Amino acid sequence: MLPVEERGVVMREDFGGELRARRERLGRSLRSGASEIGISASMLSQVETGKLYPSVSTLYQIASFLDVSLDGLLGLSPEEGEG
Repeated sequence: MLPVEERGVVMREDFGGELRARRERLGRSLRSGASEIGISASMLSQVETGKLYPSVSTLYQIASFLDVSLDGLLGLSPEEGEG
């Protein structure tokens, strides 16, 4: 994970908030979501608040946890069901 100041890629500004909203829609706590993703609850909290941006491998783990494509997670393509 990279601190926001050192990020080398551009992510949408609402990434963390959207991640939190999706996790909550799944009914998962911060701790259980982090455990399923394979990171600490503290790290997931920092991602959700925009203090850290995840590595590419962690992005794939998050997408798998949320059952979305990586493009969908990053807002690069419309998700299924959106018209």
